[in-house]
Parts: sequence; structure tokens; C-alpha cells
Amino acid sequence: MNNQRLGYQRLAEALVQRGLVESRAVEDALAAEGEGGPLFPDALIEANLVADWELSHLVCQLYSLPFLNVDMAEPDPEAQKGLDLDFLWETGVIPLARHGQVLTLCMPAIVPAETLGYIAASTDLLVVVVVGTVVSNRRWILNNTRVKQESNQISSLSGASLEEDEEGGDWSNLFDEADAAVLQDLDAIESLDPSSPEMDLSSLEGEDHELEFQALDAEEGEEDEQEDKKMQPQSASSIDLPPPLPRKTDPESDEETIL
Repeated sequence: MNNQRLGYQRLAEALVQRGLVESRAVEDALAAEGEGGPLFPDALIEANLVADWELSHLVCQLYSLPFLNVDMAEPDPEAQKGLDLDFLWETGVIPLARHGQVLTLCMPAIVPAETLGYIAASTDLLVVVVVGTVVSNRRWILNNTRVKQESNQISSLSGASLEEDEEGGDWSNLFDEADAAVLQDLDAIESLDPSSPEMDLSSLEGEDHELEFQALDAEEGEEDEQEDKKMQPQSASSIDLPPPLPRKTDPESDEETIL
């Protein structure tokens, strides 16, 4: 790396001098970062003021740095140990590798020298940087932090399930107990001797059928009696006859006339 300090101001001047971005747009991007907005390289890419690869290529030329993004070299998880990852993700910096006391970082095109100095001072490591791109760094950070959050959620859910199991709140325990009760009943039935009175169901079946036949015979007997009564001839005394009609006798002819 040459003697020039990494900084946004030098990059902004080069963008304007080479006619890549208008001066007013560069000034607005720098002012937005100062007011809590996106970092200067992020603001340039989000506003489509310059292409992602073209911005990184310009940084490599200005500071004589190698280009190596995370799509070309997979970051080593061991390189993240002992680092302030929240700070690194906020600045878009990704640890690529660690060899002894040398820590290699991939920049999102560029980060200020003050940021790199803070990382070196907080880790007591020698920091070496390579140039990546804004888009590839942000995408890698987004994907990896999302996976970490999902794994933490899964771990918390698994812990809650284990607590429910310990408290007896698992529904599977209820089904296990029911299955055990059914199996116990089956074992009890299988243990009975087929010749024992408990298993002799023929006598019970015979008694049930005998009772049913007796009930049917009684019903049929009552129906027969009713039919016999209907078929028997009725006696004269039992038949209600109409009263005799009044008669009148003619004394001359001695003939009776029915009125």
C-alpha cells in the first residue's frame, strides 16, 4: 500500500476528476454520511451514481491494493473469533483469514484509516486489507447474520420444548400412557386360561338365548289368544239385540199391525 491514508475525501476527488460522478452528487453523499446516513460507498451504490465493480476498481488503482471479494474467497469462521462483529458488520468489513498475528480484512470498496486503526488497536493484531465490493460484502453479512439469528431461534425453541417435557407438558406423554394402559389390558386377557370360568362364555350365551326365546314364546302366546277370541262364535246372550217393535192388534180382524 502507498503512503496515502485511506479516506473518503481522496476517493470523492478522484470520482469527480475522472468524470465518474458529478461534484454535487459526491458532496451530497458525503454530507448524508455525516448526518447519520449510509456510509459513503454505500450511498454511491444505492443512488446508482457509480457501478459497484467500477468503484472497487478505482480504489485498487488509487491505493495500489489487491482485489479479492467474498465471492472469490470464502471467509474463514476462525478469523472472527475475538472480534467486535457488530462493529465490523456496521462498517461492512469482513474478516477473511488470520495467520498468527496477521488479520486479513475485506473492505466494501473502502473504509477510513481510522476504522482500521480501531480494529488493530482493539485486537492487538496486524491488519492487512484487500478490496472487495459493497454489494458482495453487504450480501454476505446479511445472509450470515440471518442464519445465525435463525439458529439462535431454533436453539431457544428447542430449549423451551425440553422444559415442557420436563414439566410433563408434552402431549406425547399422554399418548404413551394411553398405549401402556391398552397393552396392560391385553396382557391381562392373554394371561387368562381359556378353560377357566372367566373365559367360558358358552353358558352365558345359552342363558341369553334361552331368555330371548322365552320372551318370544310369551309374545306369540298372547297373539294367538287374541286371534282365538276373534274367531270364536259369540252366543246369543252376548249379542246385543235391538228392542222389539211395537205392535197393534185389530179387534175385528185379529191381525197385528207393526207400527
